[in-house]
Parts: sequence; C-alpha cells; structure tokens
Amino acid sequence: MTKIKFDPSKYYKYDEMVTLLKQWHDQYPDLTKLYSIGKTYEGREMYLMEITNQQTGASDDKPGYYIDGNFHAGEVTGCAVAMYTINHMLNKYGTDTDMTYIIDNFVVYILPRVSCDGAEMYLTTPMMLRSSTRPYPFAEKQPGLHIEDINGDNYITQMRIADPNGSWKISEKDERLMVPRQPDDIEGDFFRLYDEGSIEKFDGFEIKKATYYGLDINRNSPVNWKPEHVQKGAGPYPFSEPETRNVGDFILAHRNIAGLMSYHTTSGVHLRPSAQIPDSKMNKLDVKMFKDIGERGKEFSGYPHINTVEGFVSKPQTGIFMDWAYEVEGILSWSTELWDLLQRAGIEIKSFKEHFKNRTVRFNEAEGLKLLEWNDKELDGEAFIPWKKYDHPQLGEVEIGGFKMKFFRQNPPEKFLEEECQKNMEFTFVGIKALPKLVVSKADCQKVGTSLYKVTAVIENIGYQPTSGTNLAQEISKISTVKVELEMPEKAQVVIGKNEQDLGHMEGWSKKRIEWVVKAEQGTEIAICANSDRAGKVKSVLNLE
Repeated sequence: MTKIKFDPSKYYKYDEMVTLLKQWHDQYPDLTKLYSIGKTYEGREMYLMEITNQQTGASDDKPGYYIDGNFHAGEVTGCAVAMYTINHMLNKYGTDTDMTYIIDNFVVYILPRVSCDGAEMYLTTPMMLRSSTRPYPFAEKQPGLHIEDINGDNYITQMRIADPNGSWKISEKDERLMVPRQPDDIEGDFFRLYDEGSIEKFDGFEIKKATYYGLDINRNSPVNWKPEHVQKGAGPYPFSEPETRNVGDFILAHRNIAGLMSYHTTSGVHLRPSAQIPDSKMNKLDVKMFKDIGERGKEFSGYPHINTVEGFVSKPQTGIFMDWAYEVEGILSWSTELWDLLQRAGIEIKSFKEHFKNRTVRFNEAEGLKLLEWNDKELDGEAFIPWKKYDHPQLGEVEIGGFKMKFFRQNPPEKFLEEECQKNMEFTFVGIKALPKLVVSKADCQKVGTSLYKVTAVIENIGYQPTSGTNLAQEISKISTVKVELEMPEKAQVVIGKNEQDLGHMEGWSKKRIEWVVKAEQGTEIAICANSDRAGKVKSVLNLE
C-alpha cells in the first residue's frame, strides 16, 4: 500500500487539506469516517475525521475526545497539529501499543480547521485577520487605516514616518529595531509607527486604525456572552456564525465526548477553564483533574498549564468556546496556545498575564534585540524585512519594514513546525487515555435452586475521569448515571433485584458489584449491559449453567 505523502513541515491550504483527509479515509476505511459538519460563511465544507476501530464497536458507544484547530484564522499551527495527529494515529495503528489501544477503545473526532475561509485568506494573501471573512461590525469600509500590503512584497509589516513629535526612534544597538522614545529625549530623529496599509477617507491629518474583519468566533459561544460594545468581536448573538454554530451542534449531538482540545497560537501554554473565575471558585475535583493531566502532559510538551483568567488574560473573557464546553456541557476542556517564540529567543516570561496585557507586534528594546539575534541565528535573518523608502499614495514618503509576523511570531517557521506538532500531540494523548471507560470485569452465575440462578457482575470504570467526564457535569445534571441491565429471553425473569440498576456516577478507577436472582431454563443466554453517556456501552454474555 502506497504511503500517503504528508509533509509535517507544511501549512496546508484548504483544498490540499481536504485531499489529504480523503486519502486517509480511502486508505483506512475501517478506522475512519469523514464528513462535513456544516458549511462556512463562504460555503466551504467543515470536514471532520472520526477515528476509531469500527470492528470493536460503534463510535457512539465509545468514550469520545474532540480536537479542533484554527478557530482563529491566522493560527494555522492548530490545523497542522490536528493533521499531524491524524497521520500519526492511522500510521501507527497495529504497531504502536498506545495508538492501537486508543483507536480500539475510544473515538477521536478531529476537526482540523474551523475558520476555513479566514485561514485560506491568511495562507494565500498577505492579509492577517482574526477569524471569519465576514465584514464586521460594518459591511462597508470605515474611515481610517486598513491593513494592506501596499508595497506589493507579499508581506504586511510596518510603516514609519519621520516626525519630530513622533513617539518612536531607531535603536542605537541595532538600526533595524524601533524603540519607544524616552520622556527626556529632546534631540534626534523621531518617527510615527503604523501598521502597513492605506487610509480610507484620509483628511490629511489624523490616522485612525479602522475596524475591519473584526469577528472573533472564539467570543461567540453561549457562555457569559456579551455584546460587541462590551466584548469586541462577539458577533450579534451567541452562535450567530455558521462556524461556531456547526461546532456547537456537533458537540451537542455527541454526548459521548468527555474531553476536548482546541488548538490556538501563540505563547507556549496549555490554557484551561475558566476565562471568568479563578480555581478557588471552580469545582475542586475538576481543578485537580486539570492539574493532574496538565502536569503529566507537561512532561511531553514542556508547556505550563494555567487557569486562563488567573494566569493569561488581563480581564475576564466572554463567549469562549472552551468555557462553554466545560461550564455548560461539563466537558474537560483545554485550549493550547502553541508556539513559544519569545521563550525560544531567551525572553523570560514570568507572567503571561503581565506580558500580554498590552499585546502588540512591537517589543521593548531588550526583547526586540533578542528576537533579532534569534532570527539571525536560526533563520539567517529571513524573518525581518529591512526598512525601505516607499512613496505612499496618501502619506508621501514613508519607510516600510519589520518582522514577518505570520510565520515568526504567530506561527512557527516551517523548520520548527514538526517539533511543535509532535510534543503537543503527545499532551493530547494523555487526555485521551484518561477518558472514562466502562468494562464488565467479572460476570458469573451460580445455581441456587430449580431454574434459579444468582447472577453477579462487577462493573468498573478503568479510566481516570469519572463516568460523567467531570464533576461539574454531575452538579448540573448534564450526563446520565451509569445504568446496568440484563438482556434476556422473554421466558426468563428477574425474581430478586431490579432488571435495570442505577449505579449513579462512578469515580475514576472505581468498581461496583451487582447481583440478581434470575429464573430461567438451564443454558439460557443472558447479557449484562452497562451503559453511560460518556464512559461507553459494554456488554458481557453469560450462559446460565
């Protein structure tokens, strides 16, 4: 069988991604299902790969784990990790113990790209945008500076304009670097610094940044949602966008999903709920699960794991997909910020919250020098475009230059992509193997009278997570308890005990024993069936002898 040509150092465009997904499905029909969960704003199909061994049971009868990438258009590393994961799982099935165990016992749902439209624009044009290509919040261009590749070099960098009242100056340590002007800087050459672009309805004086392509579909979920004037990019109402609505509908339709990973960039950190409240106000048992999985996963990725509002964002965030999955659906949910450029360049991050409070493409002098040094050493200087004069149609003479942000700051250069994929995929496998899983570990019978049999079964949850997936799911009564029943011929009957027994929710790594007395003819075949929304459905067949 010809091996599919998958390049782990490549960022795939939409058609290339779809071709690969179809090839994988064609080559592994017994391990995969491929289907669209809906269409995007521009009409692209959102393809999802379902991976499980269909010979060991139906997908819906197995504990499920959901993975997606590219919620944000420019965060294409997320799609790369998802595709890398598919390739690894399928190629290693039957030869790798972990992959064989995962595919035989669980179902993994992988949606490589959520913002298909935005990612295509990002990968095929110089444009950078947040998520959907739907113009928002205005249908028409508004007055102000619009990001654009005005000099035609296929990159969007920065413009500097000489101005004695400018707030920037050229670093004395490296002439490529722009640094903030100090309060006592009186003499010297100073500049205004802007994103590269053109100005709509320019009055010849004021340069304001315009709002365009402002949707943020990771602020569009129905949890703590706030309107645009409170949370920028939120959309007109929760799940207003086809992409988020399709994802939400899929999650709601698959009650077996007990764990979730949504890949983003950048920072090099595993984020977990909540983006609203600290650990102290969350379910303590769930916080312990997050920390246990985070610590184990850290051994593979090297990334820290933190509560989002406590350790990452400068203020509570609303409409976050990860929070919706956990707070509303009770799913153990993660959101990894892939790629740690700053740390690789030797910039110490003592606090993500403080460091990214005022996120910008500009850096202080010490950081900028380290980034330039790393760029020169690791990339032969390719990630920086030297400043060059340009006759701007509205501003006159400007200089354009700076870092190529797409595959330097926001995503790893291709030579570092495979490493990023490998280690973060391994983190996710920790979460998959921690899923709850029901088994009937013991089933036997003892004859206690004429046509009477004592039937005994031991039901175990052999997974780390509780059968509900999270303890919060139990609090909000989101997931049904574990039910065990006997399947028997009509002539057989239970004379002591209830045919269906409710075991409640089972903790991770726990077991429960059940007994019945059954009246039936010798040789009758019965089945002990245990089922749970998230821990799977299992059956053990027993002959009454």
